[in-house]
Amino acid sequence: MTESEFILELGTEEIPASSLGLAAGFMKERLERDLKNARLSFKKVEVWAGPRRLALGVWGLSSKQPDVEEEVTGPPLSSAFDSVGNPTRAATGFARGQGVPISEIFTLNTPKGPYLAVRRSLAGKPAGEILTEIVPPLLSSIPFPRSMRWGAGDYSFVRPAHWLLAVLDGEALPLSFAGVKAGKVSRGHRFLFPGEVLVTSPGEYRQRLKESRVLVDFESRREAVEREIEAVLKSSGADLLAVSDPELLDEVANLVEEPAAVLGKFDAAFLDLPLAVSSTAMREHQRYFPVTDGRGRQAPYFVAVNNTRARDMDVVRRGHERVLRARLEDARFYHEEDKKIPLSARLDDLKDVVFHHSLGSYRDKVERVRALASALASEAAPDRKAAAERAAGLLKCDLVTGVVKEFPSLQGVMGKEYALAEGEEPETAEAIREHYLPLRSGGELPRTVAGALLSVSDKLDTICGLASQGLLPTGSADPLALRRQALGVILIILDQSWKISLADYAAKALSFLGSLVKRPEREALQETLKFFEARLKFHLVGRGVSPDAAEAVLALFSAEPLGATQRSLALEALKKREGFRDLAQTFKRVVNIIRKFGEKDFPRDDAVFALEAEKNLLKSVAALEEVSGELAREGKFKELLDKIVLLRAPVDAFFDEVLVDDPDPELKNARIALLNRAANLFELIADFSKVSTAEAQPKNQPA
Repeated sequence: MTESEFILELGTEEIPASSLGLAAGFMKERLERDLKNARLSFKKVEVWAGPRRLALGVWGLSSKQPDVEEEVTGPPLSSAFDSVGNPTRAATGFARGQGVPISEIFTLNTPKGPYLAVRRSLAGKPAGEILTEIVPPLLSSIPFPRSMRWGAGDYSFVRPAHWLLAVLDGEALPLSFAGVKAGKVSRGHRFLFPGEVLVTSPGEYRQRLKESRVLVDFESRREAVEREIEAVLKSSGADLLAVSDPELLDEVANLVEEPAAVLGKFDAAFLDLPLAVSSTAMREHQRYFPVTDGRGRQAPYFVAVNNTRARDMDVVRRGHERVLRARLEDARFYHEEDKKIPLSARLDDLKDVVFHHSLGSYRDKVERVRALASALASEAAPDRKAAAERAAGLLKCDLVTGVVKEFPSLQGVMGKEYALAEGEEPETAEAIREHYLPLRSGGELPRTVAGALLSVSDKLDTICGLASQGLLPTGSADPLALRRQALGVILIILDQSWKISLADYAAKALSFLGSLVKRPEREALQETLKFFEARLKFHLVGRGVSPDAAEAVLALFSAEPLGATQRSLALEALKKREGFRDLAQTFKRVVNIIRKFGEKDFPRDDAVFALEAEKNLLKSVAALEEVSGELAREGKFKELLDKIVLLRAPVDAFFDEVLVDDPDPELKNARIALLNRAANLFELIADFSKVSTAEAQPKNQPA
């Protein structure tokens, strides 16, 4: 079968930089899936995304689908023929619908019984026909935070579409999207090469666009931005270095098609501003790169990266300098005004700042967080209780400062700056900043204990508050990032090695909400704990724990992040050992018997056990009971599991030699009670009934 090549490009108005990576990844995954579902093989799919375009190329594409034979099932045999063997209307209708004579129908045995069937040969469709069918739905389903409509059409996309390139083996495909028909033409740089660009294959795409002053490959643009920055800093003749900022570098690389950098300067008097303020004014408002001198100190310079290299770049530089000066002037004004009022004096101003329309103001939230942090500190870190309580009264006060109103991303950061300037203890000030952490997946966790206490308390209050209103996310949408906050709580607890129960503190958080709770507290608590359990399972699986092992542990310890994690890792290690499958089946048998007969009270006199097998099991269980509690409290779950494993031999012997369901009720109940004591030991680790034994485990070492 011959192979084809396909190139697709959708040209639009400028797409938000933050959306490009997600869009490109989706296009690749979706096209590969659609091609496989359509039975079209391929060797490689490559995607490109830039400010004004989304594109993909396919190499080694099958020119047509392979021919296939399929069996089409019809009515059951029982209804296909009458009592004398003549075909019924069901049989003749099926044959007619499939376009075959009744003689070509045969009987097919299925799990539901014999059915009529027909075998058909289907000729494969050409690749062009398949692509024409799958490309428009692919483009329309690209996920964007927001889409827009334009013109008279009923279509929507992140930005208006201007051109569509769709070429298979040098020929344009007859398809359209968002009111634009496909052709062989792309377009170059908006200002430097505004004309049309003929493209007939994916192999020539990047080079043809490069000649048209567009770098379509993200990595190439990123490297070009870095080179531009280095070049302008070097040309200055001073010992200057751009502040490392991979996120800003990625964003700028997605804002330009051909980067051109300039080095700007601002008044050194602005260096009196906190670095966080001046750098935020540069980064977030203008996408400028702050600059340091050879000693790592902030220098009165910045680098701006443009999408066009002008004839006179000095004009461009002066424009950037004017804009930044205005930003810094505003920042300095707000900073000076903020310092006139101490943070603690701003607490009552939070009464006018709504946290959530159903959950009161930020002033209300501060009091709830303070109470929750105090309770948590009493158990987890009594020596840091005072620091946490002091910081709790200040942690939201910077929300009403001028700098944070102008630069919202500096919440917490400015609280720390102002607290230090007012003479607060360093831990108190740092806790104000850290209570927002982590800011993103894999982000920084609080390093101070006070910061950790406040971060957990703040996030618990938010999650429990919204649970009390029935507002926890259930689908993919999570506008308040509650899943990230729940995972943050778990990660902080693990990082601090706190042996605490989320059930206890979620219940406290709900109680502190008082009359604001709009549903039964028990219902809200259960939903909250399920929400955390899902995040904890996600975390455990991410650490290499198999889903069944995670579920087995979480069935009993979902509210204990530290204990659940330690147990899961120990159980997963045991699963990899030789003999685990038989071991788990033995444990499951014990659990199933308890569930069948119910728990029984252990006899006061163990002389009822006369057989050697039951005596040996009792001895082994009693010996393990003496040490199991301490091992569990100390988190030594691997050591505990190693000892539990030793119960397998006496349990197996018990089942081989002892009749549990004895006719004597007293003896039967005693034996069930003995097994119950053994099951209680297993359940110090997990619910073994949920551990999969479907496949043999890798054989590394004996269990």
